[in-house]
Amino acid sequence: MSLKEYSGFHIFWGDMHTNVHGNDIFFSPLTLDRLKMIMDAAEEHLDFFAIAYYPFEWYSINGLIIESCGHRERFESEWNLVREAIKKANKPGKFVTFLGYEWHGDRRRYGDHNVYYLDDGPLDSSKTIEELYANIRKNNGIAIPHHTGYQVGERGKDWNYFDEELSPVAEIYSSHGSSEGVSAPRFLDSNINMGPGTSGGTILDGLNRGYKFGIIASGDNHRDFPGVWGNGLVAVFAKELTKEAIWDAIKKRRAYGVTGDRIQLYFSINGHIMGEAFNSRNKADINVEVTGSDAIDTIQIIKNGKVIYTYFHYEKKFEPKGEIRVKIRLQCGWGPTSFYGFKNLRVKELSGSFKVSDGEIISVEPCYTYFGQKVKFVSPNEYNFKFKVQPRTPLDPLTTQHHRTNLQGAIFEIKAHPESSITIQVNAKTVEFSLKEAIERERLIALIDEAKLAIQDNFGLRPEEIENPDIFWHNAWKIRVSKAVPFERYHAKVNYIDNENQEGENYYYVRVTQSNGQMAWSSPIWIRNLM
Repeated sequence: MSLKEYSGFHIFWGDMHTNVHGNDIFFSPLTLDRLKMIMDAAEEHLDFFAIAYYPFEWYSINGLIIESCGHRERFESEWNLVREAIKKANKPGKFVTFLGYEWHGDRRRYGDHNVYYLDDGPLDSSKTIEELYANIRKNNGIAIPHHTGYQVGERGKDWNYFDEELSPVAEIYSSHGSSEGVSAPRFLDSNINMGPGTSGGTILDGLNRGYKFGIIASGDNHRDFPGVWGNGLVAVFAKELTKEAIWDAIKKRRAYGVTGDRIQLYFSINGHIMGEAFNSRNKADINVEVTGSDAIDTIQIIKNGKVIYTYFHYEKKFEPKGEIRVKIRLQCGWGPTSFYGFKNLRVKELSGSFKVSDGEIISVEPCYTYFGQKVKFVSPNEYNFKFKVQPRTPLDPLTTQHHRTNLQGAIFEIKAHPESSITIQVNAKTVEFSLKEAIERERLIALIDEAKLAIQDNFGLRPEEIENPDIFWHNAWKIRVSKAVPFERYHAKVNYIDNENQEGENYYYVRVTQSNGQMAWSSPIWIRNLM
């Protein structure tokens, strides 16, 4: 735990937005077995999880695909299945679950909201946001706005209708992109049908109205798999891993959002932590500490929607001497496509181990995007892994969305000496290099021999019968081994004094960007200056 103000709190990671559909033209029937598969996958790599049951259905009229509006009778039976699955999966101290759904009232008019309950509650189909607020207040619920930056009146958040108590946090990032603001580094541009984003409903539009709400990120995933890396996760500061403690953290805005990498972010002003509001006659003494998953590029402090300070960290100098602490990322997802004539491509399993000699693996961070991934402890200096990668269709390599959701991997944090050796075995291939060499460059493990055998099996062609050997590389499953990132480059502390005591109430939040593009946003801190 960093920054003394956070003493007694732990960071817990979750996904508050995996949409689970019922039976329609695109999705299979909702069953307890399917829900159990989802909950088991969530427990494998998350601390807490909230299903956002999706009470809508897709259907076709004269070939036109349409999504339903309003309530359907079958939604109630599916809701009851979700309630049952959530109750069974909740394990205080190990894995925490919450019951939730996407509101199916007039979301076009008021914006999209996910409703969650601390314990239990109804599937509410109120048409207006005022009716929804009144009903969830009776059932200890909250309503979290998401992808707020779309056109207001076309599924963007209408900030004329907002309740700070019932919406203690809002979703800044998901698979749709970022709703932070129109001039922010990322924007709402992933969904080519609903987008692009625009002014009016962004997070900054809401904060600039004077509203107090925290910031989270979560997936808005529609493929059942929870916690998709790259689509957004939420971190909370809680005393323990229980429903009550996680709920308290969300209600008190002790939360922040990341795009995928589990960046640890601590932020305080004059002894107050993220989510708090206080009065002061003093200058704002701002402290930030970040432990990233890759090299930190910038840490920005935003006040009232404007960047007031940028700290640049990426070129931090480092000399590998003695025992050092580094992070190394394994990532896979590059491989054959049907473009080259392969038929019936199947899920590829990449099994192996990560081992360091004369050293210790001190943490492992999962980066999963689909079912079937696993990293298992063997000894303090060795882990086994199993990654299952989905095959790709011809156009998929050109689409960033698929590229992001087809990558599997893990980040290994180790303590060792520069001379210590790292051995990575994947299927029948083994590579070995020193930690010093790992710091100097990245490397790829390409299963070329497997590609040659697959081509021979599928097409009856031996390697010497093929004119262009490019085809072996293009259809080889590959594992990327990142450069080792030293602690000095993925950890940073920043202190900044804001000397301008602006009259009235001011809000501050922190935005972190890593060199690999992964980001984090803190919840704000509000200061009312007493002149």
